[in-house]
Amino acid sequence: MRLIPNWRRLASKLKVDSDDIRRLEQYHHFSPTIRLFEYLEQNQPDLTMRHLKDAFLEIKRNDLFGSLTTEASFDDSEKVKDVIKAGLLDEIALALDGSSLILSNWKTLAVSLGVSREACRELERQSMESPTGKLFQYLATSVPEMKLSSLKEALRSVERKDLINFLQEQNIGDDELLKNVIIPGSELYEKMTQELNCEGPCIKNWTHVASKLEIPSDVYQNFADFKQTRKSPTKEILEWVAARFPEKTLSDVAKALDEIQRNDAIQIISKHYPVTVDSALEQLSCSFQENFTMPDPTGQVLHTGHKRAEHGSRLSQDVEVKKGLGCYRGLPDRTILVGRDDVCEDIVNALSSEKAVEIFAPPGYGKTSVVIEVAHRMIEGGKFVAYVKPRGFNCVEDLASKIVEAFGFFPGENPISEVFHSISSMKRKNGLLIIENIDNLLHLEDQVSNYDYHQELKSKNYFKKTCGKYTKNDFLTFLKDIGQTSKIQLILTSRETYHFSSYFPTKLIDLKPLNEEDSASMFTKCDESLDDDVIGDLVRVSGGIPRLICTLISTLIKENPQMLAQRLSTSSPSALVKELSPDFLADEDRIDKCLEICFDRLSKENQKILVVTSAFPYRFTKEQFENVFGSSVVDDLQTCLNCLKQKSLLHYDKRSCQYFFDRFIRDFYSLKPDHVEAKSTFIRHYSYLAVTLCETFLTKDCKSAIDQYRSEKDNIREAMTCCGDDHSELDQSVRERCIKALNKAAVFLAKVMRKQEFQSLFCKLAYLCRSHMHLYSACLTNIGMKIVASCTCTPHICSRALSQAKEILIEANDIHSTLTNVKDTTRAQCLSKLGFCYVREGRIAEGYGYLNNALKLRKKRTEELKKGKDHVMLAACYNDLAASQMVQRNHMLAISTRVVNVLPVYEKILGDHPFTATTLNWIGNSYHALGNYDNAIRYNRISLSIRKQMLGEHQETARSLYDLGVAYSAKEKYETALKFLEKAVNLQEKVLDTQDELIHTHQAMSIALRGLGRTKEAEEEMNRARESAKKADSLQSPLDKLKTQERG
Repeated sequence: MRLIPNWRRLASKLKVDSDDIRRLEQYHHFSPTIRLFEYLEQNQPDLTMRHLKDAFLEIKRNDLFGSLTTEASFDDSEKVKDVIKAGLLDEIALALDGSSLILSNWKTLAVSLGVSREACRELERQSMESPTGKLFQYLATSVPEMKLSSLKEALRSVERKDLINFLQEQNIGDDELLKNVIIPGSELYEKMTQELNCEGPCIKNWTHVASKLEIPSDVYQNFADFKQTRKSPTKEILEWVAARFPEKTLSDVAKALDEIQRNDAIQIISKHYPVTVDSALEQLSCSFQENFTMPDPTGQVLHTGHKRAEHGSRLSQDVEVKKGLGCYRGLPDRTILVGRDDVCEDIVNALSSEKAVEIFAPPGYGKTSVVIEVAHRMIEGGKFVAYVKPRGFNCVEDLASKIVEAFGFFPGENPISEVFHSISSMKRKNGLLIIENIDNLLHLEDQVSNYDYHQELKSKNYFKKTCGKYTKNDFLTFLKDIGQTSKIQLILTSRETYHFSSYFPTKLIDLKPLNEEDSASMFTKCDESLDDDVIGDLVRVSGGIPRLICTLISTLIKENPQMLAQRLSTSSPSALVKELSPDFLADEDRIDKCLEICFDRLSKENQKILVVTSAFPYRFTKEQFENVFGSSVVDDLQTCLNCLKQKSLLHYDKRSCQYFFDRFIRDFYSLKPDHVEAKSTFIRHYSYLAVTLCETFLTKDCKSAIDQYRSEKDNIREAMTCCGDDHSELDQSVRERCIKALNKAAVFLAKVMRKQEFQSLFCKLAYLCRSHMHLYSACLTNIGMKIVASCTCTPHICSRALSQAKEILIEANDIHSTLTNVKDTTRAQCLSKLGFCYVREGRIAEGYGYLNNALKLRKKRTEELKKGKDHVMLAACYNDLAASQMVQRNHMLAISTRVVNVLPVYEKILGDHPFTATTLNWIGNSYHALGNYDNAIRYNRISLSIRKQMLGEHQETARSLYDLGVAYSAKEKYETALKFLEKAVNLQEKVLDTQDELIHTHQAMSIALRGLGRTKEAEEEMNRARESAKKADSLQSPLDKLKTQERG
């Protein structure tokens, strides 16, 4: 939408035919549709009207089919070349030349009629001249000694393998002179020019080759297609009027301009024909002569015509900005805006409350789309809107000149004062001024003073232009003065916050990424057939950043969605940044280029803090930063963090006092050189922290260890993931030290991490340290330990878990047998768990042999070191012995083992502790197996109480709820049983990453419901159990992935 009445309104007033106006709106200096029909006349001379009609139907252009059927009189058998003549062809071209996301155009018709892709490309070119041909002509005359090898090298540099292969197929020697090989008219010449003339996303064409051949840019730019200058629509309108209505006079044009309130145009005419114009306007009694004045740089009032001297009224008293008038040709059209309605409403409400609005966000977040939508809403409400997007501005005067133009006037020599004259001339507060990207203006001073980065600023022309006001303070003062005026409102957009609320009432809008639902809707609108999983992956990759979503949507057009989503989801940060910042985008639209600008604006100190903080995967506090990196990184950390917040690169959550990055921004800055050292420091810190937490966990202060883990779990997991991922930049010695630490903390990590998560991370660690047998066997031992401890069928352990655990523990044991200096703790853990597996399998003697060996190792270490944690781990070994006794259904013996050898140690050293709760739970299960349901309930209730207190919402808490539900069900107290089982299901759905335990719980609920006679509900629960079983079967275990990697 444009607010300044332009040639269309003038044409309407001069009674120009509407079809002619439409043609002028759409036609360029050439029509690809007309070219297409010329091509068809030569290449498909027998094409009939029947074929053309069918093609229109095929491309769903029923409007054109209808026109040919109802309006034209011809037979279907007639030739197209004989029927489609000038008038009808113009109508078809008018309908097909345009581009649309919905309607098929000339290119779709061409494809339907069998026109080749190469031919379409030629038809689409605006000029029939060949820039590549001009390039070869230049080389032949200016560089006659150039050889074919030079061209091949240039093609190789721009990755045009297709053309390199084509040249090699010609069997021409590399030493041949280029001018003797590529001869105009030859097949080689035609092929090379056709391919290099192509333009399009990611296509390296003749311009890239010319650059690689070191041809000066000012030279090869002249090779470009000759762009015919489009005739001015206004000029064509006036010529049309002169031809159609020769009696029309200049007075008629002046009257028409007055009716559409284009006084600036009348002023131009009046300079050349003052008497004619003044006479015409006097007859109209128009307001122009009486009221219209223009500010003069001298402070005088400038009037039009020969009566200028008679007028002396001030501008502020004379001009009223009228509804729908004044938007500098340039407010872009509306786009489809998703997920921003609330933000737009907030802005409109703020403007209604007489407030200015400052919108800030990193590049690519949709600031422009939001302000354009708001502008159109304000226009619909009767507001005058002036829109300014600074480009190439070098001083405040440049900005002021653009604002004056946006107000609908011509800037003079003192544009700053003209801005305020224009604003003061408004009779009521009905105007809105939008200035975008003010941060570019406020950093101009830095560019001027930094010669090393901007060599072009040394030119005399530049300094001549910047002799005006260009400092940050100059721009801020100018914007502050505009904001403090009473007759216009202000919307400013920026990548940084400047808090203009100190000067005038301002609503600050922090534009966030789109939420998952709105992001998904953008992909769905692009392609409704996209799978939900694919959309979910793409949403996560984009992080809700609108520009990235649009980039992905454009990529989806030419790629398989599933393969694209899978590739991007597993891409490294560097690969992801490259994919989401394609070369075919202009630099101002490439998010990586924009983020680089933001980075360059920072001080060296702030740059370092930004890169170092990108080591954190999600959120972090100031204290966490200092704990990891110390206080030596920067003198004043808080000031640096505040600066990064002001630059909108770093977010801050006031409630949790945590800082965080948006994912893509973090990934981008993690590619900076300082990040490698920072990440190594981060990994070491959190690997060693896991060991510290494990030591605390094996005391009565276990709750503090669990709580601290939960506050640091993202960082600990990130450290484990980085050790387990194939990061070549991570020193192998650092990796091995960290893996050693994580193995040492495995007992604690196994308790606080979910099954799949633990196994997945330790499988990755095992794979990357597979050449270090001590570390590799320790990883395998801990994986086996977690499988045994996590099986929902514990203590009996299901056959699938038994097979997995036994296989991996046997491998670990075999490695231990070949090594010296294996840690006793690792060896004992492996033997203890493997012994249990053998007993469960029925190899009783062998199993107990391993268990006894494990007990001996634990006892020996406990006697030597006399540390509390060694007593705890000895008791844990007795727990494995008791579990083996339960497998043999020796439940009383198992109870005795735990009551005598386990529980006293745990209660003395650990107190209320997850280990104590697990032991009580197993004792309760033994009583349940013996039919002593009261004791089962008693022990399970104590276990549940401890687990709630220590673990909170955790899979083991859910297991206690399940065990209590089953015990009450066995006592036929089905109502009570259902309460516990329902709580178990709700908690399991929150905390489990596998479906196994849900299967058992749904089955138990079905039994309780049948006991209450609620048969239909019981069957529903069994159906839920079956669904959970299907999901469980569909999951690939981390162990399967590890085996696949090892085979590879």
